[in-house]
Amino acid sequence: MTVQELETLLDSCYSKDLCYPKVREEWSDDNKSWGMCAITALIVDDYFGAEFGKIKVDGISHYFNIKDGKIIDLTARQFRKELDYSSYESVDRAEILSNEDTKMRYLKLKDCMKKKFPR
Repeated sequence: MTVQELETLLDSCYSKDLCYPKVREEWSDDNKSWGMCAITALIVDDYFGAEFGKIKVDGISHYFNIKDGKIIDLTARQFRKELDYSSYESVDRAEILSNEDTKMRYLKLKDCMKKKFPR
């Protein structure tokens, strides 16, 4: 699977109930990746193995991946502007999964992915 194919598959699974609760009311079909960064970064790691990075965008934590020194950010488009990754902070998988809500949303997204693309 390519990164672009994974992005398409993720888009087909994104839904309001998977959105980060603090921004859930702003989620829409027009901006499906809104509030999906942490769970998406976990899925990217599942498929490709990657490090995790975190930046602040408009005061909100935003997660993405780094693979072979390159940024993979499948939810950057949610902000509809260019992002500055120059001062990112490295985080680990356990830190992202330490939030129970994030863990539950990740497992739901992972389940949807398995149903649509069993591997």
